[in-house]
Amino acid sequence: MSQSRKVAVVTGASSGIGQAMAKQLAAHHYDLVLIARRQDRLEALAAEINRIHGVDTFVLAGDVTQTSFIESIVPLCKSRFGRIDLLFQAAGYGVFKRATQFSYAEIVAMFEVNTFAIMYLSQLVALEMLDQGSGQIVMVASSAGKLSTIASSVYSATKAAVIAYADTLRLELRPAGIEVIVVNPGPVVTEFFDRDANSKAYFKTIEGFALDVDVLTKRIMANLLSHCKFKREVNAPLVLELLARLNSIFPTISDILKLNLFNLKENSDETTV
Repeated sequence: MSQSRKVAVVTGASSGIGQAMAKQLAAHHYDLVLIARRQDRLEALAAEINRIHGVDTFVLAGDVTQTSFIESIVPLCKSRFGRIDLLFQAAGYGVFKRATQFSYAEIVAMFEVNTFAIMYLSQLVALEMLDQGSGQIVMVASSAGKLSTIASSVYSATKAAVIAYADTLRLELRPAGIEVIVVNPGPVVTEFFDRDANSKAYFKTIEGFALDVDVLTKRIMANLLSHCKFKREVNAPLVLELLARLNSIFPTISDILKLNLFNLKENSDETTV
């Protein structure tokens, strides 16, 4: 580890937003702890980052639904780098179908990955950052956490819980100089949309406002580096942010729009953010 470089922990780093964000952080000279289940993809990413940017990388392959694995992250990071300056949590997935079609096990499983793991790891890292007197915690939630649509009931609930948790954690940690930021993206163009016919069909319905993952992560990076003292959220695209605001001010009108114009998920069974 270079004494002049900051250290970032990235979950969900094997693909999508997590992988793209790891590359952004490396380009800005962060040493990295890369976390996901797929060790082969993490090692390939680490090799690429080392070759291009020359920063130090540490691969931790594991399942964030396992308490013992979550509890091992901070001690392993401290042993390798001595500190954690940034926690970026992008691990998550979504299953989209009517609320009455979910089993209890499916509900619990999605909350374990999308919500409980984020809460617990945030808590453990926050304790470390409180000792340091600085740090940034970033949680990838979703525009679905502010704007529920048909077939997104459980997914939206997991993301709404993350947003609410972050809102409180931000208030508790701000006096100590620790920033808590939530990222609320709409659909993001990732490898998932090539996985089957349903995914391709869903992508066609949202292609006009789907986000490029590199554009999104550059915007997140700019937010992290900005000197604004009151960072809260990164919301994209603008159309979904405006709809979320409409939903809070005029919920009845919003319901009508969602029933008639934005019922897009029922033909897509699973995706990741």
